[in-house]
Amino acid sequence: MALITYIGGTVAVSAAVPATVDQAGFAALTYTAVGSITEWGEVGDSSEDVTETTLAGRTYHANGALDGGSVAFTILSNGTDAGLTILKTKNNTNDEVSVKITDPDGQITYFFGKVANLKDRQRTASTMKGQTGEFRVNSATVRV
Repeated sequence: MALITYIGGTVAVSAAVPATVDQAGFAALTYTAVGSITEWGEVGDSSEDVTETTLAGRTYHANGALDGGSVAFTILSNGTDAGLTILKTKNNTNDEVSVKITDPDGQITYFFGKVANLKDRQRTASTMKGQTGEFRVNSATVRV
């Protein structure tokens, strides 16, 4: 398999959640592209490290609850962007938003959660106008 970059990938959002957390459920939603994404952080579950130490002095580990975590993102301001409008409208509410990421090789990744902490980017001479935020994942990550 050839190595690829994420150039050409897209991120789209839906203001709805799927009826089922699987490919069919997510694919049934209508998504709106978010333009000018410059960075979308790591996606995927991490498991809690559940530990117990015996009196003999040995610590045992087990994989516990799964957590999709908080995914940082950065977007540029480019005027009227319907996807960005969804993110702004849902920012710091408890409304769920579904995400569809399409990689250049065709892999699709779905999940849903909450948009939080949308802020203007730092203003410097070498920074383009935009926003940063985080997406708090509340579902399994579905890859197709």
